[in-house]
Amino acid sequence: MRQLSRNIKRVAMVPLVGFALLCVYIAYWQVLRAPALRADEHNTRAQERLEKIRPGRILDADGEVLLDARQAADGSWERLYPASEAVAHLTGYNDSSGLQKGLRDALLNVGRYEHPLAEFIEGPTRGNDVTLTIDLDAQRLATRLLRRQRGALVALDAKTGAVLTMVSAPTYDPADVLASDFNYQLFQQNPNLPELNRALLGLYPPGSVLKIFTAAVCLDLDRVSPDTSFDCDGRYEIDGAEITCPRAHGSVTLEEALAVSCNTTFARLGRYMVPEEFLDYGRRFLLTEPAQLPLPSRSGRLGEFTGEDSDVLLAETAFGQGRAHLTPFAIARMTLAIASGGRVLEPYLVDEIIAPDGRVIAKSRTHEVGRAISAETAATVAGMMVRVVEDGTGKVAQIRGVDVAGKTGSAENPQGEAHSWFTAFAPAQSPQVVVTAVVENAGHGSEVAAPVVREVMVHLLERAGALY
Repeated sequence: MRQLSRNIKRVAMVPLVGFALLCVYIAYWQVLRAPALRADEHNTRAQERLEKIRPGRILDADGEVLLDARQAADGSWERLYPASEAVAHLTGYNDSSGLQKGLRDALLNVGRYEHPLAEFIEGPTRGNDVTLTIDLDAQRLATRLLRRQRGALVALDAKTGAVLTMVSAPTYDPADVLASDFNYQLFQQNPNLPELNRALLGLYPPGSVLKIFTAAVCLDLDRVSPDTSFDCDGRYEIDGAEITCPRAHGSVTLEEALAVSCNTTFARLGRYMVPEEFLDYGRRFLLTEPAQLPLPSRSGRLGEFTGEDSDVLLAETAFGQGRAHLTPFAIARMTLAIASGGRVLEPYLVDEIIAPDGRVIAKSRTHEVGRAISAETAATVAGMMVRVVEDGTGKVAQIRGVDVAGKTGSAENPQGEAHSWFTAFAPAQSPQVVVTAVVENAGHGSEVAAPVVREVMVHLLERAGALY
């Protein structure tokens, strides 16, 4: 009898366990996963609901509207682009591009931002506004300076890592792209690739701006000092390969070599470290890591130093050539680490997310992810970069009353003229802004990229109250 009772209990447990599992399953999909399902762009029923939501705006740091919306005759909402081409690579031109895609849930107030009861009580909801860290005036300035060029500019707040400016050229007018199917087809087939955000997706040989990194690595490893002497006769041979300088610099210290951008000196620095050390510092600086921003970005590469030609590849990469390809954003982040005393800050683009009732529901903060080099090494490299601008290749970037720390770069390009690079921060003693620019096929960094960086830097320093 007792055995029968136990068997009955066991049989009874089967539907009970099944019922419990069913409750968990329903709760998961109806409660935990409900916001995501309601927000999913492939949910056709949800899409009808989303079309009734007035999307939120995107604003610059001063509250200037970069992206707005108005209601069409059929009741749907269409986007407005009041800042037009100056921020096209940020806003995108539809909900599948730019921040309209990267911040979709926030702008529509769905997903993790959703409050189902609010819609039940108040009817169709309104999206959240998003305030960026961007300075619209600086965006317009950089867009004008890069007009009729191909390239990119990135400016960061040296104290917080906030993205102050991010411009890609050529740019486009989102409203014009959407004006007709013909315009859209022309846009898609444009050989200059205006849709490409070169700041985050463009991969370029870094050229001489990578000499900052090489100097920092060797100094941090205590293999050299700024006064270490090198001889440059215009050429350096390593394992049968020849590396040349535009001219013979004679006897130069490391500091002087950076100022005059001596290729052979920095190629020789490849002998002062092993590939594993070079790559390890690349990881510390996040040189090859994509940007942690709500926009598409690419990983870079420093190359692989294996096989019989590993020493040659390391020497070539040490002065910025070899097989290294990096984004302008990565070079700006590297420069930020020098300006921040060796600390690695993760740049951010979104400042606040503001609910329809005015509440700030999300606020960004400075995020330090590690240390690339010691504070002493960073200060030494910064001092060497100041000399580049004072009496080296970067003189054109001088700003009256402000010490600018910078580095020019001319990256050899098998497809044509060299790419023009310049990266800098100022004031050198108490950095406020970091600005990096690359201009494709424009030659020496001192001729094209440096003047662009200088103009944007002056504007941002004036805004920060750092010009007297």
